[in-house]
This record gives sequence, structure tokens and C-alpha cells, in this order.
Amino acid sequence: MKTNKSKIRLTISYGYDTHSLELPSDEFDLIKEGKSIVIKGQGFFIEGEFTQDYWIFNNKSLKIACENTFQVFEGSINDIIQIENV
Repeated sequence: MKTNKSKIRLTISYGYDTHSLELPSDEFDLIKEGKSIVIKGQGFFIEGEFTQDYWIFNNKSLKIACENTFQVFEGSINDIIQIENV
């Protein structure tokens, strides 16, 4: 029997745009506890080229970095502007 896991969408604003990430709610519970987790985002385009983003959670800090070394965001989980169930 397949179980339905609830998901959470996190949204962060970095001044020029917003980025969102969907993850299982139990992973978000671990993040709120301060656990270290790296999650591969959905990726996005920068100046016409696709780049992969990574959301790096560590002791309630948050960094969003891209494979092309572009740093999207650095702050804390308190900077998340929207948390919603999906």
C-alpha cells in the first residue's frame, strides 16, 4: 500500500526574484531541528543558460548555490518568506 507523504513548498526572496523548493514535510521537520541536509532544486535559467540549484541547510542556516558557482542566497531558515502545504 502506497502512503501519501505531505509536501511543503518553501519560497525565498533574494531581491531580484524568488525561488521555491518542494520537499517532504518530514524533511522540513529535520531542517527546523537544525539537521544538515542538501536538496537538489528544480534548476532555473540564468542569462539563457540552465543551471542546477542546491539548497543547503545546516544548523538552521540556508544557502542556495548553483553548479556554476553562482550564490543565489545566504541567510537562515527564518528568511523563508512563505511556507505552504502542497
